Amino acid sequence: MPLCTRHGARRPGLGCAFGRPGFVRSRSSRRRRLPRRQASGYRLAMRSLGLAAEIDVVSTTYTQRGGYEGAKELLARPGRPTAVFAGADIVAMGVLEAFTEAGLSVPGDISVAGYDNTTFAAFGPISLTSVDQAGTEIGSNAARLLLERIADRRKTSVQVKLSPSLVPRRTTAPPPE
Repeated sequence: MPLCTRHGARRPGLGCAFGRPGFVRSRSSRRRRLPRRQASGYRLAMRSLGLAAEIDVVSTTYTQRGGYEGAKELLARPGRPTAVFAGADIVAMGVLEAFTEAGLSVPGDISVAGYDNTTFAAFGPISLTSVDQAGTEIGSNAARLLLERIADRRKTSVQVKLSPSLVPRRTTAPPPE
């Protein structure tokens, strides 16, 4: 989440999370660890920027409907966020739906970013800012390491670290004045 909290803002360190950020986290039995890490990364990045008082996390299901409900919950709280980072692109779709329904302009009134950089995130009408987790590289490395291990079972295990990258699109902008 440091990627999103540092992306191109007026105040250093703010990006997908411009001004007063919110975070919509997925809660799902099959993806339990990743959302916790994302929320932890978000909290750590916000604290490191001196924005601990601005931390706002909503836990929801890993669905478009979950994103919709999570965004509604954020909007019902005092002090509307100026940006929301959704823990998955599919969740961000629901966030976008809720904001449109509330009459908010994205990114004019509020910025939205997702995670996964799925194919539909790049689709022109959506053009969702998203974190790309290098899925192709992860798969390639996993296959290569598996084949190497099959060929030589005594081979020591290897840890490969890949860095995610932010793909800025049309759903993020500096906070409104």
